[in-house]
Amino acid sequence: MLLAVLSLWIPRRLWAVALLTTVALGYWSHVLQGAAAIWIGLSGAGVWLYRQFKPAALVVVVGTVLLGMHALPGFDNPLIAKDLVIAPGDAPYTLYFNFDKTIAGILLIALAGVPLLRSGTGWRQAARLAAPVIVLNVIAAMLLSTAFGYVSFQPKWTSFFWSWAAVNLLLTCVSEEAFFRGFIQRELDSALSGRRWGSAIAIGCSAVLFGAAHFAGGWRYVLLATIAGAGYAIAYRRSRSIEMAILAHFLLNATHFLFFTYPAIG
Repeated sequence: MLLAVLSLWIPRRLWAVALLTTVALGYWSHVLQGAAAIWIGLSGAGVWLYRQFKPAALVVVVGTVLLGMHALPGFDNPLIAKDLVIAPGDAPYTLYFNFDKTIAGILLIALAGVPLLRSGTGWRQAARLAAPVIVLNVIAAMLLSTAFGYVSFQPKWTSFFWSWAAVNLLLTCVSEEAFFRGFIQRELDSALSGRRWGSAIAIGCSAVLFGAAHFAGGWRYVLLATIAGAGYAIAYRRSRSIEMAILAHFLLNATHFLFFTYPAIG
């Protein structure tokens, strides 16, 4: 699965080969069962249909949300850590390797026409534009999280970081930014192109929806996620790069993990 995500940045559609291999291995290892392949196929077909017929956007939204919320049968996502207390004072933390949510992100990037950086020059230009926003977003989000009593300053190191980082970057951040920025924000920005405040509306909508997706964590988490989502959206807007939104998302999460109580004060 991790290789399937990385293969999105390799030309010649190798992502499709990697994804099909991942699905086959998923069935072999019983991570996928029954109708999982049908949901994957329907999700991909929905994204392809949207490219041909814009009103099919609702199909993409419904399919992505259902996969992201683990609401479709056939996916037995592997458990990586359960009720893990990373450091004294931290709330218990559970981590899954979410196959269904990641599939949704891969299909959106691969089939919805999300532009990707293909050159070193492109990466440098995008990073230069996004860097100030990324830094300010990390500072603002963590200061507010501390002020709200959601986290406290607690620098730490654990080897679990490497497992967490791989899953968070390549699964969580890629799939969430593919949907909220690469699809929601990009399509709203395109639909409102030329209208006053069009870009601001697109940024605001993607941020609010991103915050709402974190409702399970309570109102403080929703508010903090909305503010963080606005930062990701601005980084995406300035750089015109989904990679910078993914990087902004991951660097905030990594700062939270390494320097503050994670996922919250216990």
